[in-house]
Amino acid sequence: MAETDSSIVQMPQKGGAVVAPKERSIVERLKKSGLDPQKLLDLTLPGSSGKASTKTRHRLIAFGFALMVALPSMAFTFYMFFVASDQYHSVTAFALRSANQTPATEILGMVLDSGGESTASNSYIVHDYLQSQAIVQDLPDNVSLDAIYNRDGADWLFRMGSDLSIEEKVSYWNSKVDVDYDSTSGVIYIQTRSFDPQDSLLLAQTVLDRSETLVNQLSLENRRQSVKYAEEAVARAEARLKAIRKQMIAYREATQEVNPESNAELAMEMIARLDQEVAAKEAERATLSDHLDADSPKIRLLTGEINALKAQIAKERQRLGGGRAEDGSGRDSISYRIADYSELALEEEFAQKLYTTALAGLEKARQDADSKHLYLATFIEPTLSEAAQYPNRAIHSLSFFLLLLGVWIVCVLMYYNIRDRT
Repeated sequence: MAETDSSIVQMPQKGGAVVAPKERSIVERLKKSGLDPQKLLDLTLPGSSGKASTKTRHRLIAFGFALMVALPSMAFTFYMFFVASDQYHSVTAFALRSANQTPATEILGMVLDSGGESTASNSYIVHDYLQSQAIVQDLPDNVSLDAIYNRDGADWLFRMGSDLSIEEKVSYWNSKVDVDYDSTSGVIYIQTRSFDPQDSLLLAQTVLDRSETLVNQLSLENRRQSVKYAEEAVARAEARLKAIRKQMIAYREATQEVNPESNAELAMEMIARLDQEVAAKEAERATLSDHLDADSPKIRLLTGEINALKAQIAKERQRLGGGRAEDGSGRDSISYRIADYSELALEEEFAQKLYTTALAGLEKARQDADSKHLYLATFIEPTLSEAAQYPNRAIHSLSFFLLLLGVWIVCVLMYYNIRDRT
């Protein structure tokens, strides 16, 4: 056993390792063939290669953090603090009120809102209008967004730019004009921002003027709609009354009488008088018959007068009723004329009352419309800023850093996820 051990000559190598003679011969043959045993050994050892790849991966992640997060954040922060232009704001606030607003002391009226039309819906209309394309198109000629937001000194990031579409202008407008509606108090708060305090003041005043114009239009439209149906009812009643009166005029022209009822009364009076005369004549003839012959001139004269009176009475009675017109319809008798006249008179009376009622309704509708008048109650006039309030440089810089950091973290997690699956 000792001989066996003595036959093995151990020779020191680099790093303190001991190589047996057979292994030494293998190493010498590898070196003669141009291969480095130490490099082969490093490739076969997993610990050394894993450490090298981990270091490389960490370096790439750190480089990615510097490239994606650190450098852009530093550049953006430098831009915000040393390049970005100051912005000034102007604040105004108003509320829509109605002329018949329910007093605050009336608790029931506050709950039911029975004192007049609610202004909440109109407030929402104004709120949406101030954020729509219409307000941008309705700006007066002395208010140019291109001139205000592209003036000299405005930085590249926050200026509006030129040759923008109307949609892009509306988007930029909403980024510079904040509109907030408090549904509890009914107050609309407006804040405008620009690169010059006078421009911000001009924008706030313009928004206030356009809001007042819109409120006046809404009020006028409410009043017009409230009165519209009442005016239509009056027009219909008036047209009906005129038509009935035309029929009445045509009837009077055809019958040549103002009121057939009056004529009937006159005819009845005449018949009664003729009956009295007939009775008197017959009494006189009876008296004379006791002393004179029937063929005497006096008796014949009385008989003729009596017959004439009876014929007149028959004619008058025929006019009252039972007579026939030239066409045989009998519509020329007083009874028929009274019926026709009564129908026309009833229609005229009904049309007159309907017209009177419609006029009263129109007056009431106008009073209600006047009570529904809307107006703009401005309790914060547009303010003029003395110091810049925007942009919020620290918040913008921190937000930009957190955004890039989030993107970088997502990229790293995706890399590890893909690496673990391959």
